[in-house]
Amino acid sequence: MMYIPKIYATSNIFLSMAGSGNPWDYFKASSKLTLRALHDGYSLAEIQKLFQVSKEELLEKIDLLMDANLLRKEDHKYYPTFLIVNEEETKKTYNHAKEIGRVIADELVKNWETIEEDFDKLNISKKYSIKDLSLVLVGSKILDIGLLEVLVKDRTLLIPAPNRPSPKRPDAKYYFYMIDGKTEHLGKYGEDETDLKWENWTFVTFGQNIVNDKHNEPREKLEEKCSEILKHQLLEKPEDLALELNIPILSREDSLAWKNTTKKVANCLLLKLKKKNFYNFTAI
Repeated sequence: MMYIPKIYATSNIFLSMAGSGNPWDYFKASSKLTLRALHDGYSLAEIQKLFQVSKEELLEKIDLLMDANLLRKEDHKYYPTFLIVNEEETKKTYNHAKEIGRVIADELVKNWETIEEDFDKLNISKKYSIKDLSLVLVGSKILDIGLLEVLVKDRTLLIPAPNRPSPKRPDAKYYFYMIDGKTEHLGKYGEDETDLKWENWTFVTFGQNIVNDKHNEPREKLEEKCSEILKHQLLEKPEDLALELNIPILSREDSLAWKNTTKKVANCLLLKLKKKNFYNFTAI
């Protein structure tokens, strides 16, 4: 039996994505280890021995990953099409990210008065305060999605997510990467959204992805409840869904107004980052 290096411990290797698509449907047990081993230069025969799998099992995993555009073949060898970062690089990136986060947070505070003023103009402000909704309206819409959009549009620090078409999602486009580290190195927060049957309406959750080394159960339960309601109840309008879930709802008018606020504040954050001369980022 071949000795398995410590770097292939499943507890150390994590994958993450940002964008539209679902690569996870193309993963089988130990697929991420196969990707890492290919990145490290192991041959298919060596990977078979390393993970004790048959040639047929290995080729099945590789074919699926090829379908998801996460592998490419060149001169009879396979190569991952995304960034794979070792432990040392992960720690450096994580510390650098914390430095950038501090800069962004300080700049956001400078813009807080504008954010509050714009929120007070929304109809939803009659029922909720900015503190009630800031995790989504500020954390998700400005700091996550909004900042990412202006970064991509500007192209100085970030280029657009690469196309990763697959049989199930020919329109897939997302950043993808693998790290050797801990769950905290992936970042704590993220947005999930589901398009609803009503035109231009979306169900959104934003929060911690992992809590105590497990998936965020309250968040998952809310998402599951939404899915069940949509499957089994005949709802006439999105307001009915919000009532069933007991969650805030942002009207079309409010959504468009907040989109302008998001763009305005996100551009201020972008200018601050560019002045700091942070290293350029690339699509992964």
